[in-house]
Amino acid sequence: MKSLRRFMDWFHSLAGGWPARLACGALLGLASLDFFLIAMLVIRGRPWAFLVYAENPYAHFFGGWALLAAWHWCRAGYREPAAVWARRFGKALLMSASLAMVFAIGEIGLRAMLTARQRGNAAGDLDRLEVNQTRQPIRSTHPLGTIIQRSPWKSVVYELQPNLDTVFGGRQLRTNRAGMRADRDYSATRQSGTLRIVGLGDSGMFGWNVEQGQNYMAVLEELLNARSGAAPVEVLNLAVPGYNTRLELETLRHKGLAYAPDIVVVGWCENDGELPFFLLEKENYARQDVSFLHLLLFRRAAFRAVAAGTTLKDLRSMQREKVDPDMLSGTEAAGLRQAFSELKQLGDERGFRVLVFGPLGQGVRELLKGLGLPYYNTRAHVDAGRYPPEWKVHFMHPSAEGHRVLAEHLAAELDRLGWLAPVGTERKRLSGQSGSGNLPQESSAP
Repeated sequence: MKSLRRFMDWFHSLAGGWPARLACGALLGLASLDFFLIAMLVIRGRPWAFLVYAENPYAHFFGGWALLAAWHWCRAGYREPAAVWARRFGKALLMSASLAMVFAIGEIGLRAMLTARQRGNAAGDLDRLEVNQTRQPIRSTHPLGTIIQRSPWKSVVYELQPNLDTVFGGRQLRTNRAGMRADRDYSATRQSGTLRIVGLGDSGMFGWNVEQGQNYMAVLEELLNARSGAAPVEVLNLAVPGYNTRLELETLRHKGLAYAPDIVVVGWCENDGELPFFLLEKENYARQDVSFLHLLLFRRAAFRAVAAGTTLKDLRSMQREKVDPDMLSGTEAAGLRQAFSELKQLGDERGFRVLVFGPLGQGVRELLKGLGLPYYNTRAHVDAGRYPPEWKVHFMHPSAEGHRVLAEHLAAELDRLGWLAPVGTERKRLSGQSGSGNLPQESSAP
């Protein structure tokens, strides 16, 4: 120690001590840089610059204090007795312990606040939740995660991103500002004499693996508007891949009804009684692998995601016990019956007709017949033997040619039911006539 002190005295004496002043200045500058980076992390909520350890505030904190101690020792502190340094070290430990206690108290309080907020959301306050107008992240490696976003309505869960113009699955995909797969926007107020059809469905109606404008709802609009002397028709496709009947119903409530449809076509798929592909998973605020206060101070983009209380994840990585009970209640026979019953009630109240369209099994046919909802069983009415196998007319993802076949049958059925004349502006209907029109004849086909 004495040798070190003699070296420091000699170092300070060189040329008036300029090497010592330079070294002390460098130490003070590095300490200042450490504290500056911490301040920028807090202010910006993200690293100011990607320097060495620039994203680690704790390394800066302890490194900054160590550099300050070295700066003081370099100036004259090496002459001070060990007892003085011991007292300073004790004070530093006390300050560190105090800061750690304050941090722990803040962490506990923040977790309690987030938990209380989450409980409120679970009671139904999550509707229209948006955090700083930023889109919430999606925890999924499925390619569908690149074209969807979390819905502002909890019961809808997720929806297509608006204003897309991209390639998805090797096919062109465009969405309008309302998130429909369409090349134009639709006004809630329509022109007089126009018939409006809203489509609810999943990847089949959306047009998985077909180009823009080739899904059967887009082709339906083309066919209906090509009729000579017929009223103009607008077909709004609200289908989203991975939806089930419950999510389709909620999409109608929150989005479709605003367009005052005359007809609602529900595109049936054999997995529509199961869980949707994306679900909300509740955030675990008791988890020990992350500090929420750290995220609030230094990673605010990540904090906004966890502060929402739920995370959008795909079904492959979701644990069933973490699924919202409302989602589970919308599945299987009981859930389907409830969803279709509510759909029929909406039709009665709002004055639109409903047609369930697709390859319907016996169970769902009996359910719809019991509820008095019209349906069109494509397996019974579309003879797949007439078309090449690669058209996949009964598969959930038909080819473009298969979509056109389905559109032709759907147009013919709407015409047969007499639904293609627009209703009056008052949109009144006699009680109990929602979905009026003759039910399609029952087929013995499976």
